[in-house]
Amino acid sequence: MTGALATLPEDILTRRANRMLRIEPRYATLLAILGAVLAIRLVGLALSNAELYFDEAQYWVWSQGPAFGYYTKPPLIAWLIAAGTSVCGDQPFCVRLPSPIVHFATSLLVHAVAMRLFDRRIAFWSAIIYATMPGASVSATLMSTDVPLLFFWTLGLLAITRHVERPSLADGLLLGVAVGFGLNAKYAMIYLPLCFVLYAIADREARRALLHPGTLAGLAVAAALIAPNVLWNAEHAFATFAHTRDNAAGVSRFPNFIGVLEFVGIQAAILGPVAFLAYGFALAAKAGGVDDRARLLLVYHSLPVFVLIALQAFVARANGNWAATAFPAAAILGTAAMFALDWRKGIRATIDIAAVTLVGATLSGTLVGVLTWGPLGNELGKMRGWSDLAAEVRRVADEQKIDTLVFTQRGLTASMIYELRDSGLTVKAWRPDPEFPRDHFELTRPWMATDPGPVLLIEMGDEPPPDEVVLRSVRVALVPTTVHIAKRSGWVASVYRTD
Repeated sequence: MTGALATLPEDILTRRANRMLRIEPRYATLLAILGAVLAIRLVGLALSNAELYFDEAQYWVWSQGPAFGYYTKPPLIAWLIAAGTSVCGDQPFCVRLPSPIVHFATSLLVHAVAMRLFDRRIAFWSAIIYATMPGASVSATLMSTDVPLLFFWTLGLLAITRHVERPSLADGLLLGVAVGFGLNAKYAMIYLPLCFVLYAIADREARRALLHPGTLAGLAVAAALIAPNVLWNAEHAFATFAHTRDNAAGVSRFPNFIGVLEFVGIQAAILGPVAFLAYGFALAAKAGGVDDRARLLLVYHSLPVFVLIALQAFVARANGNWAATAFPAAAILGTAAMFALDWRKGIRATIDIAAVTLVGATLSGTLVGVLTWGPLGNELGKMRGWSDLAAEVRRVADEQKIDTLVFTQRGLTASMIYELRDSGLTVKAWRPDPEFPRDHFELTRPWMATDPGPVLLIEMGDEPPPDEVVLRSVRVALVPTTVHIAKRSGWVASVYRTD
């Protein structure tokens, strides 16, 4: 009896896993499940108290003046936000609206890729595991450049899968469209054609597809689609390229072993630990039953990205999302490996973890301003207090009868442009170097030491104004604020009148 009781939880888990895996993998069922996930995320966005994070505010500002380029990113994120806000306005819900919708569409593309490589069952669960992986659930609460990037990456992966099966002009052009628009989302899209080249070196059929005229036609399409952004950069001293280079270079920490371990741990958390472990098994050896050619394609379109960013972490630093493009292929291969290894309880555990993170991430916006401690409280703290600070700054501006505000930090400038969008006040960015702007706002709406006053100059912290204008400035307010851009809260903002 004691032995039976000891095994009862495992038996229950096994039965639950078996029942779950008996779901008929029909496309209509998949649409219903993914549609439910989308609905949950949209409800979460509607209930969220989260104000725009300053990067989101910056992207919103870009969307107000559509262009072919911006200082730190290519333009697609701004176009996407403009589409969302044209539907329902400029509220945070509308700015973030495209994110869960695009994630839904990307999941369908994951299903399409897996269907070309495996069977209906693996395709069905690959789409669900990708759609609900912890990283996707967190990403769907925000508007970031990774959202459109992953859509076009997965579209490109589908084109490569079809092109390798049977090279054609249509699939070559589809690949070019995906790469071209993907580059307009984020320059990390360049990894896809590089992965394809590495794959072609290892596989004869892929080599045949790479050298097909359709691939060359697709390359021309991709070049044409990114050309306007290249021209914009040429007119602006290649600002976006320089920013991307500097961001990647960082400060040398070689050899950063801790950074590599942290990076690997974050990747496991993004995909889910069980699926990531299964992916690792598939890398180390042929997981029984996983088609070797399918495995090779998925490995070459995920592992090089992981390795490259891990090397970046080893030399300097790497953000967890820098390897985001590896996850469509990794999710499919991890799912296929779990089925091949008959990890039924592992699949169940993956879905359970995904369900918890789906609910947690969806409800996280309701905790903004409530949960203020710990790592989660710190992250949520970056999405509150901006409207309160804007109201205080506006009050001081009214008292001083000044209608031009100058902010000294990019994040602060972005958030205040958004929060004060209907105030009638003019928001500018302090630009200390007349020759070299440091961000988009210093480029497009600068205020320099030689410009006339009066203005209100706002600086975070109890700090003096910039040296260039210190003799023209007098502090008129010290405003308490909870906003923080890094890992601090409880700051004050110094407000100076500069004549």
